Amino acid sequence: MKRMRMAVVGCGHLGAIHARLLAARADAELVAVVDPLPESRDRVAAAHGCRGLAEPRDLIGVVDAAVVAAPTGLHTGVAVPLLEGGIDLLVEKPLAAGVEDARAIVIAARRCGRTVAVGHVERFNPAWQEAAARARAASFIEATRTAPFTFRSLDVGVIHDLMIHDIDLVLSLDPGRLERVEARGIVATGGFEDAVRARLVFASGLIADLTASRISPAARRTVSFWSPDAIVHCDLTAKTVEVVSPSESVRSGGFSAAAVPAAERTAMKDRFFTDILPFETLTVADANAIAGEHDDLLAAIREGRPPLVTAAAGAAAVEIAARVLDALECTRFGRGRIGSPGRTPTIPMFPHRKTG
Repeated sequence: MKRMRMAVVGCGHLGAIHARLLAARADAELVAVVDPLPESRDRVAAAHGCRGLAEPRDLIGVVDAAVVAAPTGLHTGVAVPLLEGGIDLLVEKPLAAGVEDARAIVIAARRCGRTVAVGHVERFNPAWQEAAARARAASFIEATRTAPFTFRSLDVGVIHDLMIHDIDLVLSLDPGRLERVEARGIVATGGFEDAVRARLVFASGLIADLTASRISPAARRTVSFWSPDAIVHCDLTAKTVEVVSPSESVRSGGFSAAAVPAAERTAMKDRFFTDILPFETLTVADANAIAGEHDDLLAAIREGRPPLVTAAAGAAAVEIAARVLDALECTRFGRGRIGSPGRTPTIPMFPHRKTG
């Protein structure tokens, strides 16, 4: 099998991970890394014995495919010329900083006949894949994604930094048209929103409650949902899936808790999650989700098929993120109204507009 010639654009934290994993593959050759900062590109290039370049355009004619892990605001400016130069791409999430920029990448990929995958890495998390298989006709989803403050991704707020992962997961379930959005948030670090709670209501009846915070002392990534067939809780970090299902007596309507004789209730309580609502913890095989993204990109290019997360899917997530930003009302953490100490002002937030 011919090795795919690869490059990584952006040598920050995530770009360095992509470079390390690509350099270790037998079916790909890491030819170059690109970064405007000499110390960043030289460090990663030296670690993997590849070229260090300052300009993404220098990759044209040199590589077959590239990972774009530059700051979000640069994605479109990097991606479109590479697509026009015949290079297939994996663009890190979010696909772009705004709706029009995301659409520009989708249009360029179609016009040039190139493959574009988007780095919504949770789609490759085996725990999500196991849980999603049981999410048929889900009526309610609750996702929580929190992390300590890292001083990274300061060019976007928490909606594009963290919440967009869960927006993509919800959209992957094909919930239909988004009909209503409610969102509240907190600005704590002086720039964009740092913590947000949003409710998305879809035409299918699905309600998704999403919480994202990058100012939490503890990291947490969980998704829970209710469907007619199961209540599922998925821990994306621990890679565990817990499922509560209805027994046949519950499905048929034959079970009534009130009808259970008092003398039998203690024993039945001990058997409740085996006999009435069976509970199970599913075994999920561990896997490197970023390596899974690489597997999918390379297979999509070789087989001429769409990747798991297409450019159109990435653009759809950006569009929903913009809807959340449009609906968002924020308070500045710890700051009161002038002349009214202790009260927090409500500040409308707009896409990528700093609050000062």
